Amino acid sequence: MSGNSQAKLPTLVEHASRALREMILSGELKPGERIYPDSAAERLGMSAIPVREALRSLASAGLIEAAPRHGFRVRPADREDLLQTYELRLLLDPYAANLAVPRMSRAAIARMNEALQQLEQTLRSGDMRSYDRDHRSFHFSIYEHCGSAWLLRFMGMLWENSQRYQRMSAAFRGTTADRVAEHRAIAQACEAGDAQGTARLVRQHLERTREVVLRELDKEASTS
Repeated sequence: MSGNSQAKLPTLVEHASRALREMILSGELKPGERIYPDSAAERLGMSAIPVREALRSLASAGLIEAAPRHGFRVRPADREDLLQTYELRLLLDPYAANLAVPRMSRAAIARMNEALQQLEQTLRSGDMRSYDRDHRSFHFSIYEHCGSAWLLRFMGMLWENSQRYQRMSAAFRGTTADRVAEHRAIAQACEAGDAQGTARLVRQHLERTREVVLRELDKEASTS
């Protein structure tokens, strides 16, 4: 492989990873669906090499899993997966918030508020692709100060998997004003230095999403 090709490969892997991730989150690639590198590469209009790397990356993030005969499969988005994912997030997210708030400087608070403003704009626009990014940016503008690289690594994997459920909840999660208010309350508790209050609000935020999606999954199961 030439030096020029090597330089382009990471960009192609990132492109393939973003495209496949969006196809999973949007439901274009359905839970349980098989993904073969060659056919996925043809679908994306690129060679199989960066697509294989992208699939391995998505597998390590937990969105897909290895399947027999060297393919991959989109991980289930079902009741059991939801409950397992949010059981851990309900432990780790509030814990990270509780650790982070006392460590947040004025500059960190300012960056959190900037992330909040961007999230509010995105919520009002209804742009789900930007929402995934901006929602994560807001929450991790708090969590990143928890002082534990391992905690952030585990949370990153859980967050990646829960993005599907966040999208599923969007239509049933209340009004845009309600969702803005939830995030503002978390930010205000942070700014006030109230670590326990922030952790409590983060937990309530997660519980609402879990209950909304659980209700919808149960409805789908009863009509299938």
